[in-house]
Amino acid sequence: MQKSIEPTLVAEPTTEEPERLSGVLTRIGGPHVAWGGKEVLDLWIVEHRAQLDQKMSAQIRVNSWALVIATFGLVLCTGGLIWATFAA
Repeated sequence: MQKSIEPTLVAEPTTEEPERLSGVLTRIGGPHVAWGGKEVLDLWIVEHRAQLDQKMSAQIRVNSWALVIATFGLVLCTGGLIWATFAA
């Protein structure tokens, strides 16, 4: 039976986040550039995407080390089996 995959929802932006992001866009473009809601939303999405990328990288690093340790354990077991075969 196939397991259903439910999407993970990101929390909505707080009231302070659009103001902060508008400030960032104003510093980038200067006081004479008018930024709309789409640009603020795009910047918010980019920030959250970067956070998710960092979390995924950390998880991949942990999983990679687990595989390294498991591989080392298998090498030791294989060496033990080879030694036991020749010792017998």
